[in-house]
Amino acid sequence: MDGGHMKLLVLGGGVAGLAMALAASRGGHQVALLERDTDTPAADAAEVFEGWQRTGVAQFRQPHNFLGLGRQLLRDRAPDIYQDLLGAGAVEVEQFRFLAGAAPEPGDEDLATIGCRRPVFEAALRRAVQAEAAIDLRPGCRVTGLALSAGRPAHVEGVVLAGGERLAADLVVDATGRSSRTPAWLAEAGLGPVAERSSGCGLIYYSRHFQRRDGIPEPPYASVLAGPRGDLGYVAYAIFVGDNGSFAVIFMAPPWDRPFRDLRHPEAYMRAARLLPGVAAWIDPDAATPATPVLPFGQVTNTVRNYSTGAGPVAPGLQPIGDALCHTNPSFAFGASMALHQAFTLANLLGVAADHQDLGRRFAAAVGDDLRDRYRAVAAEDRDRARWWGGEPIDITDPAASMALFLRAVVYRMAPADPRLLRAVVRRVDLLDRPDQLERDQELHALALELYHSAPRPAGPSRSQLLEALAV
Repeated sequence: MDGGHMKLLVLGGGVAGLAMALAASRGGHQVALLERDTDTPAADAAEVFEGWQRTGVAQFRQPHNFLGLGRQLLRDRAPDIYQDLLGAGAVEVEQFRFLAGAAPEPGDEDLATIGCRRPVFEAALRRAVQAEAAIDLRPGCRVTGLALSAGRPAHVEGVVLAGGERLAADLVVDATGRSSRTPAWLAEAGLGPVAERSSGCGLIYYSRHFQRRDGIPEPPYASVLAGPRGDLGYVAYAIFVGDNGSFAVIFMAPPWDRPFRDLRHPEAYMRAARLLPGVAAWIDPDAATPATPVLPFGQVTNTVRNYSTGAGPVAPGLQPIGDALCHTNPSFAFGASMALHQAFTLANLLGVAADHQDLGRRFAAAVGDDLRDRYRAVAAEDRDRARWWGGEPIDITDPAASMALFLRAVVYRMAPADPRLLRAVVRRVDLLDRPDQLERDQELHALALELYHSAPRPAGPSRSQLLEALAV
């Protein structure tokens, strides 16, 4: 490895793998992209969403948000893909709309997200990959292990396929997602261990996609991510805006509150959704029609893995990215943007790293602290929300009682009321700032509290009212 052209094996053809293959190939490297699934997407957005089969991605049709960091990277580093997405019907959720009347500041142009369903977003990346001569896309390819060098210390020099074939490469990039097998493969080979921290999200997700009727305009923005969202103190909800007039309504319920499992039934789901503040106008039958059944998504975890030690990478020649490296509560929607960031970062380092050890150290230095901070912030909010929903008396207006709940319930809610708050909140939500930047800003905390105490409280259904709607 000398900073010249390299041969990469990228494992997994999801957002992380596709982005890695594109970024590396456009940097002059040869890439073989190994994808287990065999189906290919159609050209039409509706056909892609309804027909593309990605059995290896459990969350494929769950709602996604493509946050400001991801939008910024595509706009600046892959403008062809960015324009292809917009041409396919993706929309820009312009968070800077809330700044109307405020003096513009540098960076305001970055305050926007991409509204798009995951299959449509991934299909745009896939089209770009298929157009790259330097990428060898291999669908139906199942990797069963890592090929290691004979010497000691061993390094990864390729992979082993299901039929026993060995593929050699200068670098193996693991983009296989939450269920990555590389920690187990390394352990079997006597390498590692891979340090891992994990905590439960404490949620079951019940999502349903809708299609806005032709000629019906989108309702006014209700939050910095466009759709209504909130926490009722026992269940949370959100609307994710998609492409071509689509959107999804999501309930997030604790797994221990079993009556909410009736949300899996479409009729019960609709009765409950109409009671959520601001949601009824979106799902009114005259405005939109359901496009899918209810899509439950089981309990998932927050996990961050560290493939580096003080001496360098645990397995030189291997670099995980995306969900294989860190995955968090899906309702925060960090995954796609973090995957894009890591792919472009790793591709940049390929041309400057002296060897595998240097590449591992550089990549860990570039993304490691940010990953750990994201994990910490999400895990803290999941932990404190579970305490609150479980009946523990937490004063959500007191940062000392729970910084996570204070930011979510007070600071985020009041963000549209003041440009200073808005910029800080959106930059945190969109991964443009480190999470602790807003946590440390006591001046903004005081401003948010002042606005919160003078603002009307949104009326939401009680737990008994929501359960009654489910049980009718």
